[in-house]
Amino acid sequence: MNTLEFVEMSIGMNRTSTLDTVKDLSPEELAWQAGPEANPIEFLLWHMFRTEDRYVRFLTGQQETLETDGWNNKWTMPATITGNRAALTTGNSWTIEEVVAFKVPPLAELLAYGEAVRKQALATVKAMSPDKLNEVPYSERPDWINAMYLRSLITHEFGHQQQIDYIVGLCRAASAG
Repeated sequence: MNTLEFVEMSIGMNRTSTLDTVKDLSPEELAWQAGPEANPIEFLLWHMFRTEDRYVRFLTGQQETLETDGWNNKWTMPATITGNRAALTTGNSWTIEEVVAFKVPPLAELLAYGEAVRKQALATVKAMSPDKLNEVPYSERPDWINAMYLRSLITHEFGHQQQIDYIVGLCRAASAG
């Protein structure tokens, strides 16, 4: 197995685990917050897919699936995400007020977006040559090489998937109690 096959296997395993965790959650469980400042599962799931979309854009130089497939026309960002904050369309650094104001799409729609993004990510990994791992794909981030974006494709979803697992446990304990 080479490095790129490892990345493909890892992101596939992460996504399978994520989907297994969220596929049977109710809308109430998806929207549940462990506390007033905590992100709900549905927001974390959306954020994971948006971030993967952004990483693929950086790797390929192409538009994000959000734009090419018209998802940006279906979803409205909070009114405060403007100007210099426009780059925050992945949910990074949003205030809790912005998280609450954002209407996360229904699970089926969200998963369809995630699948479209994953298709593009896998195509990107499969098309990459190992001799390109040390190249800088995005000039505005010269400190990040292709290998770092690929690493983040693995670790970003894995970290949030673990968070989601924990939140599901908290939610179910709260409803049982």
